[in-house]
Amino acid sequence: MLDHPADLWLELFAADLPRLFEHGLVALYDNLVPLSDVRETESRTVAAAGDSVADALRSLLAEALFLFDTEGFLAAGATVTVQGGGAVEEGASVQGGASVEDGVPIAVRARLYGEPLDRDRHELLAEVKAVTFHRLRAEARPDGSWRATVLLDV
Repeated sequence: MLDHPADLWLELFAADLPRLFEHGLVALYDNLVPLSDVRETESRTVAAAGDSVADALRSLLAEALFLFDTEGFLAAGATVTVQGGGAVEEGASVQGGASVEDGVPIAVRARLYGEPLDRDRHELLAEVKAVTFHRLRAEARPDGSWRATVLLDV
C-alpha cells in the first residue's frame, strides 16, 4: 500500500494475470476489515469487463465493493478466470504470463470466499467509497509478471 492523504493506494504484484485480480480483491477487502477475522464459509461470484487490464481490474474491484455495500459480504480469498484481451482464442482463459492487448475487451469472473459482515466480530478499518480511475495502471513486466496501481477513495 502506498501512502496518499484521504485515499488508499494499492500497489499490486502478481506472477500472472488471474493472480493480479485475486491480489486486488484481497487487498480491497483487507482494507475494509482484518482478513484474519473473515471465515470462508460462503461464496459469491462477481464479474466485470473492460477494454484494458486496468479497466477490468477497476470494474472488478468496484463490483466487489458493491457486493460489500449491498450485502455486507466480506471475502478473505478469491479465484479468478480471465477471458479475452486478444492474447488467446475467444472463450479461453489467460494462463501464466500471457500478454494482453489493450483495446481488446477482457472479461473477468471471480469466485469470492468469505462471509457476511458481523459487526460483533469484524472491525471496520476504513469506509471505501469508490474504486477510482485516478492514476489507474496495470502493466505486464518483462518477466511475464504483472504490476498494477489502484486508488481507493475513502
